[in-house]
Amino acid sequence: MEMEPVAELKPWGDLSTSLVVSGKTVDSASLIAELQLADSAEFSSSEGVGVYSGPGWVTLTVDERHSKSADEQAAELVGFLGPRKPALDALKKAGTSVKVDVSGVAESGSGLSLSPDVLVALADLGVPLTFTTVRASGEDEEDPLAWLG
Repeated sequence: MEMEPVAELKPWGDLSTSLVVSGKTVDSASLIAELQLADSAEFSSSEGVGVYSGPGWVTLTVDERHSKSADEQAAELVGFLGPRKPALDALKKAGTSVKVDVSGVAESGSGLSLSPDVLVALADLGVPLTFTTVRASGEDEEDPLAWLG
């Protein structure tokens, strides 16, 4: 039986991979202190990498200006967060919501992949991994799962 070649999927648009921390007492200053970001040139000097916040939430984000693929973004985030796992554990223990979220614009025929090594490294962080998608057109297709195909 001959196998057909797999069509290459176009990547998600506006891709970013973030550590998302949320809770009543969460603010950017507390996250920067907890993760010792103030002393880190890694995140303060790199384009496409930054801390963003709003009431009750903060993200540490790697976006497509820094790395084009989800795999590269996640690896960058894991490389930074791995040595800070005790701080992540302390945030979780304090009742704060902590997760890694991969987000982007998903259209029909687009896809996303993460390598097994990166998935293992993300799992080792001990926080949930979520995916958030939006459609650039803003309109639903007839089949709500069509973007998967």
